[in-house]
Amino acid sequence: MTAPLSPSDRAACAVCADWLGTAPALSLVAWLAVAAALAGLATGGAPHPIVLLVPLAVAERYLAVRVALDARLFDRLAVGSLATLDDLDAGLKQVLSVPAAKAGRPLAPRIAGARRLHRLHTVTVVLIALLAILAWV
Repeated sequence: MTAPLSPSDRAACAVCADWLGTAPALSLVAWLAVAAALAGLATGGAPHPIVLLVPLAVAERYLAVRVALDARLFDRLAVGSLATLDDLDAGLKQVLSVPAAKAGRPLAPRIAGARRLHRLHTVTVVLIALLAILAWV
């Protein structure tokens, strides 16, 4: 069993949770862009961007849910309701059937993975916004 997280590890978890907590603002931008793209299409805009918009919108929703889950889990690590990474792994395995091979990772790669997920979500939102612009051109 791993030791409880150190104060500096808890601080890193708190910062990560707060960073991931910015995702709902990105999601709002994405859905405003989807609405703008659909409005552009309705007013005679280019239909081609819409073909890509649907899969990107689905990907955005999936990524938003994943980022929100990670934000909550890192927050729980930060405040101590999940005292160790072993506790987190046990919960993930029991509830989400996360493979045992993913268990036992140190905190740093977990934070790096969460940051990658957030970046991917951001890129998806930017692509959706660009498609919305193209729908009006």
